[in-house]
Amino acid sequence: MIDSLSLASHVVPVDASHTFESFFNQLKQEYVAARWMAYEGLSSEATHFSDRDVPLTPTLPRPALALAVERMKASYRVCYSLFDKIAFLLNAYMQLGIEEKAVSFRSVWRSRDKQPLRAQFDPRSKNWGFCALSWVARDFFERETEEVAEPEARNLREIRNHLEHKYLRVTVDSNPTNPPDDLAFNVSREEFAAKCLHLLALARSALIYLSVGVRFEELRRAPSRADLQIEELPATPELPDAEKK
Repeated sequence: MIDSLSLASHVVPVDASHTFESFFNQLKQEYVAARWMAYEGLSSEATHFSDRDVPLTPTLPRPALALAVERMKASYRVCYSLFDKIAFLLNAYMQLGIEEKAVSFRSVWRSRDKQPLRAQFDPRSKNWGFCALSWVARDFFERETEEVAEPEARNLREIRNHLEHKYLRVTVDSNPTNPPDDLAFNVSREEFAAKCLHLLALARSALIYLSVGVRFEELRRAPSRADLQIEELPATPELPDAEKK
């Protein structure tokens, strides 16, 4: 099976011909790596040799401690990071002028919090790719605690926050009980696997929406380029599999 997703054809300065293409390649590579790590974590049945002879105590609630779980965690981290990187690409491609340190998947859509969507992402622009991206941000990264949010995604940010900065305990039991003064945010292995797969699907959709949005934007810009001399660059040869190491 071939993953043929690529960035739509677009016009760039002659001295920066691969700026956005290179960026999209990296996003795609990180996604496929995360997808594979999730598969390894989900399909693992035998104890990995790296887990042998590692003294660990069976504390309560019982944590799932294995390389397979850490692979799912790594996949989750990578997928979650893709959204801010998509925003970083959008900021450059759409020339939004947001300061680099202020760019995020939550901040890119509006000039300020609670302000209307930027005109570039408003439904009236009819750029359905970028509109879809903005709805992803609203449903999954702004409203996860509200009734209107996607039910499966309400805890995505909380899981990520504990995974990166605090203590996420992936448990063996489906409904673990927190002991008093526990430092962990508990999620069962089954639930975490479902969240990881949900995030993978969401990241995949975001990459597709990005490519579709660039295509719409290029069509919108075409009339203003009527007097410009535009040269079609030859297609870049695909990187051979043998060099991917």
